[in-house]
Amino acid sequence: MGEAGTEAQHAEMLPTSRDWSALPLDVLLMVFTKLRAIDVLMGLGIVCCSWLEAAKVPCVWRSLDMANHRALGKMDDHVQCAMAKVAVDRSKGQLEVFLGSLFVTDELLKYIGDSSASLRRLGLRRCHKVSNKGFTDLITKSPLLEDLSLEFCRGICGCDIYEITGKACPQLKHFSLRHERFRFNFNYSVRDNEARGIEAMHELRSLSLVGSDVNNRGLKGIIDACPHLETLFLRDCFIFHVYDDSALQDKCARIKTFTLLQ
Repeated sequence: MGEAGTEAQHAEMLPTSRDWSALPLDVLLMVFTKLRAIDVLMGLGIVCCSWLEAAKVPCVWRSLDMANHRALGKMDDHVQCAMAKVAVDRSKGQLEVFLGSLFVTDELLKYIGDSSASLRRLGLRRCHKVSNKGFTDLITKSPLLEDLSLEFCRGICGCDIYEITGKACPQLKHFSLRHERFRFNFNYSVRDNEARGIEAMHELRSLSLVGSDVNNRGLKGIIDACPHLETLFLRDCFIFHVYDDSALQDKCARIKTFTLLQ
């Protein structure tokens, strides 16, 4: 075989280049929905016209996790808020999951609440700019909420807030609350404020409390008020002498998975 023939054969063996912009919309949507929405917003959606078209389809924006992305930590809080609003707008009311951190503000939560009645999961971590009012603005507009996590959000607290949550979100099944540290109060009679609020969450299946002021009496009230509770995790709370409290011990025995760490 001559040199020309060899080159022709070699050319046939080389992989042909693929035009990724020509992928059908349904294929692009399948890929985009498996990625994190924030990655689509930060680059994939502006690769070409067809990808931008796919990036604007609401189903891509049902879940928005802005709490655990390394690149976001280098961005200004105002930029992150603006990005979140773009994602909310593109969801066109289909947003079901929002996870946020330091950059989140009362104004952003109100924006989400005004546009996202389908919210089912909300997670806020170290959102020090969020107040009870800002949280309430969102939670009272989220009747479908099933999963709520509040970690180190010092501006969101109090019996009234948790009671409002329980009444506004009748489908809430999972609640996780974590505080920075013990808020010492040696008046036993007032240390179960949080418990009285949590008692309004009647449909809970799982509850996790870390650094909460819930005490033995408050725990009894929670178990009585939440008959479907299956998983209960307590750490650094004011629960003492469980095994010497027969009434509390009987109630805890009803929980399938009960963990108490001091």
